[in-house]
Amino acid sequence: MIIAIKGEKKSGKTSLIEKLLKKLKDYKIIVIKSSEHERIDEEGKDTFRYREAGATASIIVARNEIVLFSNENGLGEAINLARKLMPDLIIVEGYESVKKLNCRIIDAEKEIDIDKIYEEVIKEIKKYKEKKVVIFVDGKELPLNNFVEEMFYKTTKAMLSCLRGGEGKEIEIMIRE
Repeated sequence: MIIAIKGEKKSGKTSLIEKLLKKLKDYKIIVIKSSEHERIDEEGKDTFRYREAGATASIIVARNEIVLFSNENGLGEAINLARKLMPDLIIVEGYESVKKLNCRIIDAEKEIDIDKIYEEVIKEIKKYKEKKVVIFVDGKELPLNNFVEEMFYKTTKAMLSCLRGGEGKEIEIMIRE
């Protein structure tokens, strides 16, 4: 599930997201924020040099965080990357192109009832979590009816149960062509 927070600079987008994140502390949330900077990684740093040399991405692991620098760009690529971490919610902040996302857009300048926003988000998260199978093809969710969803779920679970380590709470399968 994706929601987008829009508003002018200094309109309270970050504060709204912080309040919402505190209320949603029991859920796995990813926030995607735009930046006016052309690059965040610094020229001359190892991570920068790896990408300049041809790596698609470089990851630096510190004591308390992991940072990924990618040569991919754009909101669609960021959302596809975020989905691979299987979050309950993706919050997008600061993009002009959020209208194209076909998601709930919250205007930080107009909507400040955090409890109302929280209730709406929780309702959508619960509805989304009821799905046993979610399939994305080229970044777009493929709608499944109940029969097809159940067929994918039971068939996949049965096949994986025959493999050592094939049982788990969340299973991610990637198929590339």
